[in-house]
Order: sequence, then structure tokens, then C-alpha cells
Amino acid sequence: MKELKRYFSYIGKYKVAYWTVFVFTLVSSAVLTFAYPYMNKLIFNALEYRDIQIFWRALTLCIVLVILNCLAPYRRYFQIKIVRKIVFDIKIRLFEKLLKLDMEYYEKNHSGDALKTLNWDANSLKDSYFSHVFWVLGRLVNGITSIMAMFIYSPLLMLVSVGFCFITVFFSVRINKQIKEMDKGIQKKISHLTTRLSDILFGFTELKMYKGATIVCDYFYEENGNLLKDERIRASRAGRLEMITFFLGILASFGTIGVGAYLVSCGRMDYGTVMAIVSLQMGVSTMIQGFGSALTTLSASLVKAGRVFDFLEMDCEEGQTEGTLSLLKDATPIEIDRLTFSYDGEKRILNDFSLCIKKGEKVILMGESGCGKSTLIKLLLGFYQKINGSVKLYGRELKEYSLIQLRQIITYIPQRNYLFEGTIRENIMIGGIGREPITEDEIVHAAKMAYADEFIRTLPQGYDTPLVAGGNNLSVGQKQRIAIARAFLKDSPILLLDEPSSALDVHSGKMISQALRELMKDKVVIMVSHKRDGFDTFDRVINM
Repeated sequence: MKELKRYFSYIGKYKVAYWTVFVFTLVSSAVLTFAYPYMNKLIFNALEYRDIQIFWRALTLCIVLVILNCLAPYRRYFQIKIVRKIVFDIKIRLFEKLLKLDMEYYEKNHSGDALKTLNWDANSLKDSYFSHVFWVLGRLVNGITSIMAMFIYSPLLMLVSVGFCFITVFFSVRINKQIKEMDKGIQKKISHLTTRLSDILFGFTELKMYKGATIVCDYFYEENGNLLKDERIRASRAGRLEMITFFLGILASFGTIGVGAYLVSCGRMDYGTVMAIVSLQMGVSTMIQGFGSALTTLSASLVKAGRVFDFLEMDCEEGQTEGTLSLLKDATPIEIDRLTFSYDGEKRILNDFSLCIKKGEKVILMGESGCGKSTLIKLLLGFYQKINGSVKLYGRELKEYSLIQLRQIITYIPQRNYLFEGTIRENIMIGGIGREPITEDEIVHAAKMAYADEFIRTLPQGYDTPLVAGGNNLSVGQKQRIAIARAFLKDSPILLLDEPSSALDVHSGKMISQALRELMKDKVVIMVSHKRDGFDTFDRVINM
């Protein structure tokens, strides 16, 4: 019940509409379950007693039932419409959650796991909210309605059916518990298999070039085989549950018919009542036969839904609000005092590190790999907030800024920049979003300052040239220049550079260096680098 309560809590603003359709569906199902057997009773009693009045009552009820069944597609349409809106809303919340998660999540979890949650698990909610819950509760309501009606007609026959129901539920609950545990394990293996496939696709070039790379394919085959084995065991247990419930349903049907025939032969029940009870027995049998498989399906849905809801309930980055930003311009731009940081709580990457950078000062961070250069950049960007020590920007502690404010005053250019699917113009405009409306002249000016305008104009569509995701239809140097154009458009007072020219050829490196010299004017700059060659404008070198 706790899982179901959580399950329905994510319906959100569609609660009233969803529950209205939900209750209407169950009530109409109960009414129809009671009405059809009653109609059979009237028809057979009219034949048995040759009573035309009973026949007209049966005919009137038949017309009403036909009309109600003709309206069923409209109910189904509204049900589908509401469920689609619910899933759409949950997907939007999942995507927004992805944007708000901290860096720790992305470093500890594979991107394929998030993709599976956003696509596969979220899509499965359509069946969950639309079919599975309705299926289980619908069968339950039909069964209970049938039992109540049977009690009215014959308490003895009702006891026969209920007895078999209790036996079925006992086996269903016991076996279903095992199936549910298996579903959780299967979902984890599917997630891991998705990440493995994602790795194979990302490393497709190496897979083609090196025969030894087929080792990763062997891992994929092995994990796929283990998943198949678990799914076979699950299918076996689910089949066993269905076999038991089907067998008990058959026994219940024969038991009801046998006792009914005996009562008719003794003259204690009329023919129409027997036919009504046999019709009702179909509702009880359907509940018995289908309840096991319906419960198993619902359990699998709850497991998948649980993964989605667990994702939505993860902790986000703190300080997402915008707020008014006003810098103390006379204060020291960057003051770091006895900063200590560890990713895992054990090995310290930074230990009592202190640094003071004055207005307009430019420094280079140098040192061996793993000494904390890039980590310091990430801490200044607010990617990790659990730190010991003091970090101040313009006289204020880092935690006094919201993350949006913090990243508004800092521009970051990494070694490899990512370009989004869209035009070159749109990718440059990203740097200026949040400011006043960006003009075409500002975009072109930023591109010229980054030495990108020249190569952009040689492209067939110029600034409207579409880029693939990652910008892989441009060279590394061209992508870096577009990233620098973004930085010119953003024009933040603090500039962080993480080896921006290390992966470039000599010609591209010179152009990037010239563009960076212009970009660094009147800014506080921290650059991570293994060499100082080509950057004679820096004031200090900090060895870490």
C-alpha cells in the first residue's frame, strides 16, 4: 500500500480528472457485472414461466446496457488523454531534474542509466497508469460484485466460490513476492546492460580498429545471457502462478455448476437464477484466473515506476534561485583560505590550499595530473559544495551566491567544449542568454573577436549552418573558437580556463591564443596548464 500511495502521489495536477475517470470506470464495471447476470435471469425466467412482462423488462435492460457499452470508447479516450498528460508532466520533471542534479551524480553514475530512466522507465508509466492498476482493481471489483450478487441469489454457491478465492490469493501473494524481488534485480541488470551498450557505441571506432576491443562485446554477451537466465526463471514462476490460479478457477466453475444443478433438481432454485449464478461465476473465475498475472504485471510496473520516483526524489544542487546580483567591485575578486576537499571523504585532493587573486590579475595553475588544478576550477563553479575552508568572490563567501548568480559572474572554457544541435548562431547566443535581447551585430562581433567569423562565412549557410550534437561536423579548433565567441558574448568578470589550447594544432593554437588575449583583458583569469609557452601576459604561476 505504501508503494501504491507513492505511485498515485505523482499524478500531480491531474488528480481530480484521473480519479474521476478511475472511479467512474470501476463503478460502471461493477454495475455491468451485476446487470448482465440479472438480464440473463429475466430472459430465462420469461422463457421458463412464459411471462411477457418479464421479457419486456429484460429487453429494456438489454437496450440500456447496449447504450452504456457504446459510451465506453469515450471513457477510454478521456482515460488515455489524462494518462498521456500525466506521463508528459513526469518526463518534463525528469528532464528538469537532470539539469539540477549535482556533479557527484554524473561522476558516480553512467549516462545510460539516466537515459533509461527518462525514456524506457518513464514510457512504461503509460501502461502502468492506464492499464495495470485498472486491470488489477477492475478484476477485484468485478469479483467482489459477483460475490455480493451470488450471495443475494444463493449464499451456499457464494461460499463455494469464496473458498476457492482465498486459496488463490494465498498462492498469489506468496509467489508474487518472489517475482517482485526478481523484477528489481532484472531492472538493475537491464540498466547495466544499457550502459554497457552505450560504452560500445561511444567506442565504436576503437572497436573497429582493434580486435582486442571485442572483449567488451564478450562482456555484453555474458551480461545479456545472465539477464536472459533471470527472465526465464521469472517467466517460469509467473507461469506457475497462472497455472495454479487457472486450475482453481476451473474447479470453482465446476463446483458452482454442480451445486446449482443439485439445487434445481431438488426444486429449491429456478432455472433463471441458476443461469445468473453461472454468469456471475464467470466474474469470479476471471478474477481468480487473472488476478495472479495481473498482480505480477502491477508489481513489475511498481518496480519501474519506483526507479522513476527515486530519480525524482534525489537531492539537487542547492541555491538554484536567481535573486539580485550586485558585486562589491572594490573587494578582492578571489580569496581562498585553507581550502580542503576530498571526493570520497578519504583521499584529500586539496589540503589547506590558499590563494588570493587581485583585480585584473591573471594566474596559471601548474602541477602534475591529479594535484587538484581542475578540481579547484570545479569548486569555484559550485559543482561541489561540501568543502572545508573559505572561498570568497568579491568579498562574499561562495555559499552566499546562488548557483545561477555564481555562474553568471564566471565564464568557463574547458579543454573540449560541447556544441549543441542547432545552428552556429544559436550556439554562440548561448553565451548571452539571460541578458538583454541579443542582436545580430553582437553575435558577429563576438565571432570576430574569437577569430571565428572568417571560417563561419566560408560555410555554405554561414551562421545558419546546422551543427550535429557535439559539433562533430567542425574541427576541434573551430569548435573552440565558437566557445570563445560565447565567452565574449557573456563577458563575465572572472574567466576560468582549463588547458584551452592543449588539443590544437600549431595554427589553431596561435589563433586561440590571440583570441584569449583579447578575452582576458580587464578580467580576473585562472588558467590550468602544463606549460606557459605562448601566454606571456600572465602575472603569476602557482605550482600546486
